[in-house]
Amino acid sequence: MTKSELWSSPVVETLFARSPPAPLSPKGIWRQDLTAQINELPANPNVKAVLHLLNDDFNGCHELTQTQEGNPYADHLHSIVHRREPDYENSKYWIARFSHEHLPEEMHRFVDAVQSAEASGNGVAEHEKRQWEEMTMLARILIDSEREL
Repeated sequence: MTKSELWSSPVVETLFARSPPAPLSPKGIWRQDLTAQINELPANPNVKAVLHLLNDDFNGCHELTQTQEGNPYADHLHSIVHRREPDYENSKYWIARFSHEHLPEEMHRFVDAVQSAEASGNGVAEHEKRQWEEMTMLARILIDSEREL
């Protein structure tokens, strides 16, 4: 599947059109019907993992990232899954294990900020927006460079 075919696929279009952004810690998969469609895409595991993440499918994302352990993008996705579960300490563990050129600065602080927002209810919308930007940025990078990673 070419990048343009992937970008124009109904799955990717649906996920990127999602509004409002995904919650910090969703209670379940956003669209169950997308799970099988994501699994059927002829794409690499990191692309499928990030699409599962955008769909709040932690199991789908987690299973794929574990098969790619050591790949900095897979480890980044792994850290986000744990942040969203929420398993903040495990998220920080994974943050400490990777580095890549697109890495947002101060990820540990963002985990702390999300934890605080979830506990207090203050700043949730702002953090949801930032988290959505992080996840869609990773999706763009992985889709655009699928054959390279």
